[in-house]
Amino acid sequence: MSISRLSALGLLAGLCLASSAHTAEFRSTYSETLSCPVKEEGDDAFLRECTGPGNVRAVLQYVEGLFGVFYLPMGGKTPLQREDMLEISPNARHPYGNKLEWLQRVGDAAPCAAIIRVYTTEGEVLVLNELSTGNRIGLVKTNKLARALADRFCSDAVLPAAAEANITPSVAPPAVPSESWTDDVATAAQKGKARFMQIYTQTGISGAIEEVEQCYRDFDNKPSMAKLTECGAIDLTAADADSSVMAGMPGLKQVYLANGRPASRISEAMKRLNLDPETRSVFHRKLAASLGKSVSSTDEPKKEAESVFDFSK
Repeated sequence: MSISRLSALGLLAGLCLASSAHTAEFRSTYSETLSCPVKEEGDDAFLRECTGPGNVRAVLQYVEGLFGVFYLPMGGKTPLQREDMLEISPNARHPYGNKLEWLQRVGDAAPCAAIIRVYTTEGEVLVLNELSTGNRIGLVKTNKLARALADRFCSDAVLPAAAEANITPSVAPPAVPSESWTDDVATAAQKGKARFMQIYTQTGISGAIEEVEQCYRDFDNKPSMAKLTECGAIDLTAADADSSVMAGMPGLKQVYLANGRPASRISEAMKRLNLDPETRSVFHRKLAASLGKSVSSTDEPKKEAESVFDFSK
């Protein structure tokens, strides 16, 4: 998705926030970005790491006219890939502003959102990330819209005091595969494939991506082999469809579905089930056979990248 499209989405979201009532108070603290230590440096490339409240770290990555930010220890990519970064204006003195804002709910040790200004070829934009997962939640043009969007996210993440006192979120323990689990994989894979086709014909690829995200959230709440298979089938089928439709137009492909991300999500989810290596291998083969496509396993130990500037080709 282009910067302009993301900016428009962020702007629309911001315009919907004016009437939102906050359920908590907030405060902001700041990191001086140009004072954050440089962790790596190369030809036309550098990486800084800014530490915020609660030991949350913002990794500011610049390379060859591109900039991106991700957050640790949340689930950010390390390093970012080129398609996840923003193109910086050739006239900019720095890729980003000299302050990074950490937004905290009063009483919380860690921030719930972060905002940084970036000088792109499309003009100045404020990049917002929510910090429960590290995901980017918008690109907007003004401080008012950025703060409203961040405040809204943080407010929505707060349970009322009475609810906090009486509700303890419960997460089901990982389910142990039954003896017939391989048959369950085949059935669930077809269910996921059919679910993709239903959503795709109604709402297109964007709706399919939302379905993938919701499916993995449901899996996180109640892990099972069948649910993982269903989510993986939707994920992989969506990636295959997007790749086919956008063949010859790589710039229009969905980043969420590209470069092995579905396989990575599947492998990450498999960790919740505490499966041994042999069972994981059988699962991948069975899922591939059920869908009629290759499913790359990302469970094998990977060689750690020597540098954040070593992008995948």
